[in-house]
Amino acid sequence: MQPQQLMEHLTRLDSFEVVGKQYHEMFGRDLEFQKYLLLSLQTWETMPPIEALVSPVFEKKSAQIRRQFSNCYSTSRLSEDNFIDPQRDIEVEKLLRYIEIPAHKHGFIEVVHVLSGQCRHTVDGQVYMQGPGCLTFLNPHVTHELRAEPNCLCLTTKIRGDTFLDFHIPNMPYFAVPVCFHCGNDTFMRDTMLYIYQQQETSGCYHSEIISYLYQALLTYCMQNYRDTMDFLYSSAPLNGRLLEITNYMFENYQTITLRGLAQHMGYSESYLCRLFKSNTGQNFSAIVRTFKLDRGQKLLQTTDLKLETICEAIGYSDVNQFIRDYKKQYQITPAKHRKLFREQLQSDTSQT
Repeated sequence: MQPQQLMEHLTRLDSFEVVGKQYHEMFGRDLEFQKYLLLSLQTWETMPPIEALVSPVFEKKSAQIRRQFSNCYSTSRLSEDNFIDPQRDIEVEKLLRYIEIPAHKHGFIEVVHVLSGQCRHTVDGQVYMQGPGCLTFLNPHVTHELRAEPNCLCLTTKIRGDTFLDFHIPNMPYFAVPVCFHCGNDTFMRDTMLYIYQQQETSGCYHSEIISYLYQALLTYCMQNYRDTMDFLYSSAPLNGRLLEITNYMFENYQTITLRGLAQHMGYSESYLCRLFKSNTGQNFSAIVRTFKLDRGQKLLQTTDLKLETICEAIGYSDVNQFIRDYKKQYQITPAKHRKLFREQLQSDTSQT
């Protein structure tokens, strides 16, 4: 299928978007995500009528799904294992219109590419209206919410963290802050994105390798041609490119980084870096590094059986008790209880499926 044909195909409402549009027209709001999840378990022969979606029985089931989701992810991020197909390292999806997607954060990289129309993107509470050619790069631990306008065609890409690290894209920000590139009417960007999607859907021989190579090329091309259009999506004061480079270096060396070592590497004084961090992020150097270490520790708690001592060593904590205190302050729960709660919820979800 040619790019323009695929664009036209994707722009048409799919079955769930049709239901969402009918729901919006009848009740004046987008279809709630938990209701969409319930409907996705139905066959089209057993699909209830639109008016039944606000019945007491359906609302009760919907509320149960919402509570389960909240219990599992209110203090943690959407995980790679639960939200990316186990057979894929990169997964592309069309952003559904008329479906409410609640604010969330995740443990993987997400790239949002608006191909046509308008997308309402809320990042850390700040609303951004993004039009054709906008490519937004979202690093882990950022809270965001997407809403496609009725005229919008938007593709979102989930990338496993280890896969992204293997890309080695020059100067591509990984852990610093979300960024948006304004690529305009670039047909190479658009057609490459569409071809990646087509490769995924047809699943031909070597499609995974082709997707990986093409996506790396796409992002490298974006950095080559649109780096000067980069906007920082952050609720505090805008960051400049130099601060982005500084922050990236911090997170590449987070286990051992010190303020003195950072200052020597970057050629700035320690006092200047302190003022730079405080004025642009509202946090000091230690708080920024500590938050990232705790995020990495949380992921290890959820995905491994490593003891706390081993986790602390892996993330650069020299004192286990200090890690426990900082973790509880950050997440309002101890590491052991968090791991237990996460696994109980995971077992519960597995048994229900």
